[in-house]
Amino acid sequence: MQLKDLIEPRAKLAQQAKRIRELEQELVTLKAQNDSMRDGMRRCVTCEYRIDYKARQGQSTEE
Repeated sequence: MQLKDLIEPRAKLAQQAKRIRELEQELVTLKAQNDSMRDGMRRCVTCEYRIDYKARQGQSTEE
């Protein structure tokens, strides 16, 4: 057994752990942005998303 065989798996685990931390931080950031955008869309009365949503809600209640 070589030293390389012992070091490579640990190095790969460390690299994966680092990537997981980066992705977790990105997830936190994206969730915060999503929440902020959602709040803005709730207040928006003229944006296309809101108008389309209201139109779809009206269609589903009329059927």
